[in-house]
Amino acid sequence: MTRTADVVIIGGGIQGASIAYHLTQRGLKNVVILEKDTLASGCSGRTGGMVRQHYSTDLVTVIAKQGRDFFATFDEVVGGHSGWVQCGLVYMVTAKDVEALKHNVALGQKHGVPTRLIDAEEARRRVPGLNTDGGVAFAFEENAGYGDGYGSTIAFANRAKETGATILQNTPAIGIVLDNGRVVGVKTPAGTIATRTAINAAGPWADRVGKMVGLDLTIKLELIEEGVIRVETGDSYPIHTPSVYDFVNGLSFRSEGTGQTVVAEGNSYFKGQLDADSYPTKPSDEYIEDVSMRLARAMPRLANGTPRGGWAGLLEGTPDFHPVIGVAPGIDGLILCYGFSGHGFKEAPATGRLVAELILDGRPSLDLAPLAFERFAAGRLLRSLYKDDPIMA
Repeated sequence: MTRTADVVIIGGGIQGASIAYHLTQRGLKNVVILEKDTLASGCSGRTGGMVRQHYSTDLVTVIAKQGRDFFATFDEVVGGHSGWVQCGLVYMVTAKDVEALKHNVALGQKHGVPTRLIDAEEARRRVPGLNTDGGVAFAFEENAGYGDGYGSTIAFANRAKETGATILQNTPAIGIVLDNGRVVGVKTPAGTIATRTAINAAGPWADRVGKMVGLDLTIKLELIEEGVIRVETGDSYPIHTPSVYDFVNGLSFRSEGTGQTVVAEGNSYFKGQLDADSYPTKPSDEYIEDVSMRLARAMPRLANGTPRGGWAGLLEGTPDFHPVIGVAPGIDGLILCYGFSGHGFKEAPATGRLVAELILDGRPSLDLAPLAFERFAAGRLLRSLYKDDPIMA
């Protein structure tokens, strides 16, 4: 392989595909995506797909809002199938998280998110059959929803390809070539691609890409398991019924398909070592049993549903469970876009645009300084206000 590229994106998940889409939409055609396997074969194809704007910081709230607004017209603008369904989202918390709920709702309202505090009666009305026992405070986010991580990634990538990008699947990056601290190429098994801009969007493999240039990108891998419950006829969970974040019973759940299926996420039972190249892709029997019992407590009318398996994928968490987006310290031409800690799908439409702006304009339209890699050494970590759930961010 002998070629040049304006930008080489390492990673063919939804972040890499979104960046390629936004770059090509801005007119930069010579963009290459390197994917070690196939598009969306990692985290992006194994997400639960819930889209919310309920966060503890201004910046991430705005990013999530921009991402959600993009999903609302995704299929018309990008093409393909994002699987977007707007259904709303009900939050139910116990006493320890009341202040977090109130803070995030107020922050969302500040940035134009249609969210508000509600009472238990309204929560039950919006989600018929919801057991609100133990819930102390409730909120409703009107325009939240969910989508398809695999379909959205493929749609972004296909549109980028149509407008000039090259997508090389089964082609890993095996090295980054530097000249006096500047990126000048990315090595692949087939040869080196000459470029002055490389993007590390490798998800759970981001730390390995960092080591290619001597960067220690600390990430912690966690297994996220999704259980699929088939609802008995007559007890459907209609497709536009709001999803639920239930902090009483420790799970989140949403409808799927025709409304006869519920996708539920609880606490993983996996205790072994995780490797980005080798991890369980199906939930354990113990997990399915546990999440089924949690769903039965949360929605007693669905207690007779039948477990139908599910899927599992990796979450790559940074020390503060927020992503790193920005220029790599000390390496000219290397952009970091990793560590989304379970939020990558919902944020990707916005973060892909922001990275494209950083490359093409020299600065993004939002100040990304709070997400800089240097924050870890400086002790400027971002924190979720939720007591025992940093993933809520």
